[in-house]
Amino acid sequence: MDELSKKIPEIKFSKDVNEIPWKTAVVWSSMPRIGPRIYEWVLDEDIRYVSWTNGIVSILPKDNSILGDKCQCILVPQGFVWIGKNVKVS
Repeated sequence: MDELSKKIPEIKFSKDVNEIPWKTAVVWSSMPRIGPRIYEWVLDEDIRYVSWTNGIVSILPKDNSILGDKCQCILVPQGFVWIGKNVKVS
């Protein structure tokens, strides 16, 4: 995860749920085979909008973000995805 955050600083991660901005981010988690759950998120300031179909969440980044420069969409097929109250949805 450290290497990913160096390359794309807009994707944040933590093992501490108290560090997560729940209202202003799209958060997903994975359970590693060893160790605590890891939460990853993208803030609403970097998101154009979010949509979902059949359990797959699509995050469309803003054009002026690093993510927007690298990709058109991030697909999150996780079992746990939290879409904050203040995130734009479509």
